[in-house]
Amino acid sequence: MNKFAVFIDRDGTINEEVGYVDSFDRFHILPGVSDAIRKLNENNIPSIVITNQSGIARGYFSFDFVNKLHDRMIAELEGHNCRVDGIYVCPHHPHEGCACRKPRPGMLLQAAKKHGISLRRSFVIGDKIIDIKMAHSVGAKGILVLTGYGAEEIKKLTDKDTEDRPDHVAANLHAAVDWIIKQVAGGSKAVCHPELVSGSLGQEILKQVQNDREKRILIVKPSSLGDIIHSLPVLWELRKRFPDAFIGWVVKEVWQDVIADNPLIDHLIILKKGVSGIISAIHEARSLKFDTVIDLQGLFRSGVITFFSGATDRLGFSNARELAPIFYNNKVVVPPGKMHAVDRYMLTIGALPSPQIPLNQIPLNPPFVKGEIGKLEFPLYISIEDAEWVKQFLLENNINDKKPLIAINPSARWVKKRWPAASYSDLINQLIKELKAGIIIVGSKDDIPIAEEITSLVNERIYIATGKTSIKRLAALLEKVNLLITNDSGPMHIAAALGTPAAALFGPTDPELTGPYGRGHVVLRKNPDCSPCLRRPCTKGKPVCMEAITADEVVKAVSVILNENQSKPQP
Repeated sequence: MNKFAVFIDRDGTINEEVGYVDSFDRFHILPGVSDAIRKLNENNIPSIVITNQSGIARGYFSFDFVNKLHDRMIAELEGHNCRVDGIYVCPHHPHEGCACRKPRPGMLLQAAKKHGISLRRSFVIGDKIIDIKMAHSVGAKGILVLTGYGAEEIKKLTDKDTEDRPDHVAANLHAAVDWIIKQVAGGSKAVCHPELVSGSLGQEILKQVQNDREKRILIVKPSSLGDIIHSLPVLWELRKRFPDAFIGWVVKEVWQDVIADNPLIDHLIILKKGVSGIISAIHEARSLKFDTVIDLQGLFRSGVITFFSGATDRLGFSNARELAPIFYNNKVVVPPGKMHAVDRYMLTIGALPSPQIPLNQIPLNPPFVKGEIGKLEFPLYISIEDAEWVKQFLLENNINDKKPLIAINPSARWVKKRWPAASYSDLINQLIKELKAGIIIVGSKDDIPIAEEITSLVNERIYIATGKTSIKRLAALLEKVNLLITNDSGPMHIAAALGTPAAALFGPTDPELTGPYGRGHVVLRKNPDCSPCLRRPCTKGKPVCMEAITADEVVKAVSVILNENQSKPQP
């Protein structure tokens, strides 16, 4: 998608800032707004209004009133020969933790899907820093206007607030639109600081900016769920370093939902099964003329795709498996010793040339922050629709206010990575009895038999989401719970990426390599002489490493996590 849009805040940007607009006579469009929107119309640039209206949830006015107010606004604008192409409203209270309230990008994602818009090519105009945060969470440019709260907001910024700093400051909406038009018209020569591009230094800046905007990067990471989650910080850093580059991703058909509609990705190459699928992926990659390919999978198949992609710069790990290194001309050396997969993947960023003059870089903001992940960000995006499904699921089961709310993922791709169903049922009985916990079982349709076996052994009512969620709905659900108890699995990595603490049960695999990333988690494991074996078939006949973990030990770990996190606000 190459189509971009201008997203405009309402109160303080379009109309006078008067507090809650609870009557028609308190709504007054600011001078120059009609001219600004008309200029966007004349240049065929969609203009979309994005507004938080918590007054609805607070009971100050109704959604019907807001709709009628917007009808009047539309009529007034049309009277001045201009129009807006859409209006999106968040009606929720700040404490509801919805996906749509700014600075979260839910409304942007919804509008982008409906109108076919590339968010990273778009602009957001508003009078608050939350508008800038929202823009940067999807790679868009954020413009702060000095109307409304803007003059006060800019005073709050310090030299340390690089991620919150607007890409441009304008006196009002009209001036902001003028700047956007110049940026668009300037193409590769448009920069965020045009006053600096004079003389030889200026020419060097323009050359660097143009090179970055013409850069075409392909990530090869077809599978699996957890590995794709682990790769997201690479995407984040690539977009941060090269905000205007064209970035593609090779992903298996079964896992495409993980990164579909991600605003930081320009194109997905869907890898289908068999040799024909590989050939098709290669043809598609070659047609897109990538100059850099980063193979994070490190297997023969991904190496072949990398080599025949046509890219001149082919990055991969020097210790990749299945002869994959023979396909790379830029081999990334992995230091000796154990290294988590996330940190290993991030080594590829260091092998890329850094932008010499980063004046045009967009400061990115994470789409949300629930827990402390560290210095790396995982750009997972939760849509309004998926968040609403979770809200309804919790309400229908009367567990929306249940504390603690604990999700349990009893499955894993390897059977021997699974803690026994009887152990999970024993654990659940203890959690309900001792903590009064609300328990939600999660998993795919294939995991329904496991969920049913556990349920049959539990004394109290638990809630089943197994087989009911897509990957993105699962992410929306895991964001809402206080804790996930899980085997080594994809959902564990989703929870960690969201900042939801996990009590992770490990046996045949090594948590130092693939454990939950970041702080706030507890890993439970025993250490028989065979663990970690990193093998699918168990040489002992049964996974003694998993069976040795007791329910009492898990309950203690849960208590530790909940005590450490009880003071942290939920989103």
